[in-house]
Amino acid sequence: MNDSLLGCTTDLVRLATTIRSGLESAERTIPAINEHLADLATLGITDFQIEGPTIYCRPAGVSSRHDDEFIIYQAALVMPGGIGAAIWGSTEYHEHTSRPYGEPVDLAARFAPYEKCPPLVRAMLIAHTGRMLENLMQDVRLLGS
Repeated sequence: MNDSLLGCTTDLVRLATTIRSGLESAERTIPAINEHLADLATLGITDFQIEGPTIYCRPAGVSSRHDDEFIIYQAALVMPGGIGAAIWGSTEYHEHTSRPYGEPVDLAARFAPYEKCPPLVRAMLIAHTGRMLENLMQDVRLLGS
């Protein structure tokens, strides 16, 4: 095998190991977090939408050679709904990121809960879950406690 193919093989193994490790961590953590978030939603903590970063982008079709449209997965925490991803077309996402600061957007319509996300996306969510939970807790202020 030539050096180029050996390097590609090594990169593929490393990528699969990274995704598998993230997925194992996510599977141990996020479903339990989502159960707690569902409980909080039944207690009245609703109508919150926390945006995380984009975590995965792929061609909308089978290859970017055939289409310049992409599907973008953005980490999101939606109440009710929990941790998951907002799914955008690249044109919509560009419009979203170009909107005037402070203009609200409804993530619920494009939200995919954790269990409906592809394994790769679930693996990537674990890195951003803590920050989104911190943002939710900052937004939920209990007076008198």
